[in-house]
Amino acid sequence: MKIYASLDDHIGDGIVWLRKPGLPARCVVRITNPETKRSVFCEALQLEENFLKRYNQPSRHTIEDSASAIVMSGWYRIHLGGLQTQQEYVLEVTVADSWCGKIRACMQHPQIVVRVAVWLGLVSVALGVFGVILGVISVWPRRGGPS
Repeated sequence: MKIYASLDDHIGDGIVWLRKPGLPARCVVRITNPETKRSVFCEALQLEENFLKRYNQPSRHTIEDSASAIVMSGWYRIHLGGLQTQQEYVLEVTVADSWCGKIRACMQHPQIVVRVAVWLGLVSVALGVFGVILGVISVWPRRGGPS
């Protein structure tokens, strides 16, 4: 796949654009760089004509073969091993639209507020489960105690 840089107004979005037949709309994908063994989870949008028309403006590199192109921000390029724009790389893209994939996509999101919110949510769920366990233990009848 040939790597293209995201547009300025999409740098902080946790999205990549690519053209992959059969990929559900706005799904979470796992992108793996087999060379570095690194992967990222993010939301994927299909490259479509309106996006290409906006992207392929003068003074910018144009996407000529959208079937082998991927548009991603520097955040994801760094996390995949420092990929350079306008270079060809072998990348594996698989659908990861499960709850686990969605949580991992949020944990690897470019915006700190999203990452902090997910961590706080996970910690609160863990504390809630721990509280329920302690509550059940406290009311559980004990055997052999005083009658």
